[in-house]
Amino acid sequence: MTASDIKRIAYIRSIPISRAGPYIPELARTVTDAGREARIFYTDGDCGAEDFPGGSWEKLPEDATPDQIVERLLAWGADGVVSLSFPDEAGLRDAVVKAKLAGHGIPMVSNGIDPSRLLADKWETKKILADHGLDTPQGILIDGTLLKNGAADVPVYADIIRLKAEEIGYPLLTKAVWGSSGNGIRFIRDSAELEQYLATPDEGNFVMERCITGELCTVELVGADGQYAVQPLCFTGPTGGKPTFAFWELRSSAPRDADDAAFEPVAEKLKQLCTTLGITGVINLDIIYSGGTYYVLEINPRVSGATALGVAASGCNTYVSMTEILLGRWKAPATPVLPRRRWSLEFPVNNVTDIFVKEAEQVLDVVQITPTLVVGGREYGGLMIASCEYGAETAFLRQITALDAGHHVLSPEMLGQLGELLTGLAAQAVR
Repeated sequence: MTASDIKRIAYIRSIPISRAGPYIPELARTVTDAGREARIFYTDGDCGAEDFPGGSWEKLPEDATPDQIVERLLAWGADGVVSLSFPDEAGLRDAVVKAKLAGHGIPMVSNGIDPSRLLADKWETKKILADHGLDTPQGILIDGTLLKNGAADVPVYADIIRLKAEEIGYPLLTKAVWGSSGNGIRFIRDSAELEQYLATPDEGNFVMERCITGELCTVELVGADGQYAVQPLCFTGPTGGKPTFAFWELRSSAPRDADDAAFEPVAEKLKQLCTTLGITGVINLDIIYSGGTYYVLEINPRVSGATALGVAASGCNTYVSMTEILLGRWKAPATPVLPRRRWSLEFPVNNVTDIFVKEAEQVLDVVQITPTLVVGGREYGGLMIASCEYGAETAFLRQITALDAGHHVLSPEMLGQLGELLTGLAAQAVR
């Protein structure tokens, strides 16, 4: 099938469409303005004309199976499909959808079953990273069932883990081999806490690795067939202790010339990894930057909650890029990493009202405001993503301070962090 044959493009989404800020609406307009039909099939939240302008939409059951999704795509008459789903389990589901659609001759931009399965497995990911010369925290694979003597009676297995823990060094983290969004991570401060862990092990397989102190960051790659673009790095908070809820932190894509330069050789290795695995679409990485080294923690074979943050910084719409891949128009830029064209900021907000949203959109470059964030079925406070032109930092701070004075949406600590970031060394570097 050629690009000219693709008249109807279907998109699959597994979390609320509104969480993608203006970028899915931009995608819908791009497709329909070119004379193609677009429909988004989604399993969570709501959709309306403001979310997918010019196109159409269809709600699927939250637990829709690959066969059910394929049935609906065929019924609509899709000529091509793009996956915009996450977390990992939704990305894996769409990999199966891709394989089933191939039998009908319908192309789909989504990672295939093999790379999706490998990268969803955190231990397999560590081995792949090592094979490509990328740094990753030292660790060990733990069989929780064996540790509980559920599979076999091997009491010495706990001693092996104790010795390996001493070799790796404390503090440690354990996390499920299959899992996402930080669910189930356990922090082990010292040998006494290791004994507590060994006495109450979880079922299944886990990675135990060194807990590195540094800065947590994330980055997204998009592309296919050896042509990959790397979004600017986004720094998402400190690390080195007990895991915290990521969205409580100030997350930003900010100008950091020396750190960006140090990341460029890492980005080139990541592109080669994508080529080796045959990535088609997107991967997202969680990384710790510590002592001048980027330690890759895991690779998520799908879009992420940080997609909007990276797109706001670079201006390169990941969702549009995936559509260009489908249509055979994709060509990656020659730069190691996409240039960061503006500040991109994400921070928690409370007491979000319609009046606050309206006033914020009048005075700031608002990417999106989420009044209530729901993760894993649990409700949290709101979230705001905004961008800021270089040179406009003072005006941004003045406007966000005035908004907070009228609506009390920011904690004093968060307002202080925004001020420090926008007036510090990073801000001085772009003046």
